[in-house]
Amino acid sequence: MPDEGPTVPAEILKSWLGEVFTRAGMPADDAAIEAECLLAAHFRGFDTHGVPCVPPYIECLRAGRINPRPAIRIQRRSPWAIAVDGNNGMGHVVATRAMRAAIEAADEIGIGVACVRHSNHFGAACIYPMMALESDCIGVAMANAAPNVVPWGSREPLLGTNPIAVAVPAGRHPPFVFDMATSVVARRKIRIAAEADQPIPEGWAVDAEGRPATTARAAMKGSLLPFGGAKGSALAMLSDVLAGVMTGAQFAGTVLSTYTNHEREVDSGNLLVAMKVASFMPVAAFKRRMDTLIERVGTLSPAEGFDEVRMAGARGAALERERRKFGIPLAARSAAEMARIGEDLGVPFPAQSTMRPD
Repeated sequence: MPDEGPTVPAEILKSWLGEVFTRAGMPADDAAIEAECLLAAHFRGFDTHGVPCVPPYIECLRAGRINPRPAIRIQRRSPWAIAVDGNNGMGHVVATRAMRAAIEAADEIGIGVACVRHSNHFGAACIYPMMALESDCIGVAMANAAPNVVPWGSREPLLGTNPIAVAVPAGRHPPFVFDMATSVVARRKIRIAAEADQPIPEGWAVDAEGRPATTARAAMKGSLLPFGGAKGSALAMLSDVLAGVMTGAQFAGTVLSTYTNHEREVDSGNLLVAMKVASFMPVAAFKRRMDTLIERVGTLSPAEGFDEVRMAGARGAALERERRKFGIPLAARSAAEMARIGEDLGVPFPAQSTMRPD
């Protein structure tokens, strides 16, 4: 791996991130949430949504484009319905507090639904449904984003990458965790490839004229494609309906980019749901049934070219165990950026590394 950099122990990286965001103006509690969420993205393998996001986040905080100290308003409209105004705060902090409120409602009456507006990019979508697992809840998260994706049949972008994520508890096995952008790939993968002047596979994006893009730089001037054609396009629209139209956030092409916005607040929206398993059946019975499902998937004969058949979330669980033990591997370029930010904010980036597994 030509850009291979250090592998930093997870707790050391989390501590450093928390201090960096505190120095950037966030309250210590919010900075700790931010650090935890960025680390969680790395644990699950969403490396593009972890440390590489730090430079633009810090820039937005210091420039005042994101409110470092938001007065987040959480209102219970009914026993299960929660309206959240993020006050242009960091998306991870707003979504975390909203999901906590949804889980609290689920603990009380069996379900909690939080509709979030006036927020920003919230990172890896699976973070928030996974919060519900500790309370034996099924978690769901949706978000809308800046228009980087063309609807099926269009040459003009209107939709965001609009992720959908679900987490379901199990017993002996890791939970079912499903996290996907409704585009073929996340836009940040295109951005990273463009910075390295690398090609991309045909079918990821179109150029500014709506033609298939085969270079990342052409794709950055154009738009992403929805995964699965019309089906992915419809799911992206659904996410815009539930996370944008219903929440009171921007929608249908008017959400701005957290990274480049200079005009006004980004105002992206989230839908966060927690459903109590015990409202439908005893938790132990549900987990036994989930284990059966997972085992039946795992005992299927692999197709040619595959070593095994895995349940959604199994790879992320294995990676999390590995990274908690051996640390978070960072690209050399990311490590250099973190060192620069650390020097600028007076928080030296940790130099020590751990041994990676063979």
